[in-house]
Amino acid sequence: MLASWIWPVRAVRLLLGGLALLAVGTQFTHEATLPGFSPVNFFSYFTILSNIAVGLLLVALGALPGTRHPRLEWVRAAMVVYMATTGLVYAILLDTGDPGLTLPWVNTVLHRVMPAALFVDWLVIRPQRHLGYGKALAWSGVPVLYLAYSLVRGAVIGWYPYPFLQPVEVGGVAGMLVHILGIAAGIAAASLLVAWLGNVRVQSTQMRAAA
Repeated sequence: MLASWIWPVRAVRLLLGGLALLAVGTQFTHEATLPGFSPVNFFSYFTILSNIAVGLLLVALGALPGTRHPRLEWVRAAMVVYMATTGLVYAILLDTGDPGLTLPWVNTVLHRVMPAALFVDWLVIRPQRHLGYGKALAWSGVPVLYLAYSLVRGAVIGWYPYPFLQPVEVGGVAGMLVHILGIAAGIAAASLLVAWLGNVRVQSTQMRAAA
């Protein structure tokens, strides 16, 4: 059984966390040189926020020994869900083959490498305790707050971070609601799946210990 304090695992987490933060920092520096750049807009993308959060989490997990507190495991599981949301929404709704202003390698790191890395981390480093499914659904609260922020701010300033949040881009308010409800259902399903995967591994460990 691998544990979070074994040095190779900690080293990989440090590298991945640093990579996520480097990618966000590089993209910020790149866009800051462009006309009309808005720092607030930059940090209004779920992709940016989720990658900053997961970068900091991985650095903490890699740098600090004994970081397997139940609450931290709950946060780690939540970040798996958020990164899965980032990766899947990009793949299904946003990947047109043209990264736009996003640097190609940054695009790959933020939308592909980090979501996959967090999922593998969750499969390899199993949680120590059972995760309640009700609490797992609470992970949806962060994306809901993000959507509320994006819609309210977009209505005020006329700028939305993603086209599926802008009614004129998706066939009106009905089209926007379909996209939002679909994403919400996907996040809820991902939350339950991540909790189940963790609980199955916890249960198998307990059964082996009992045997």
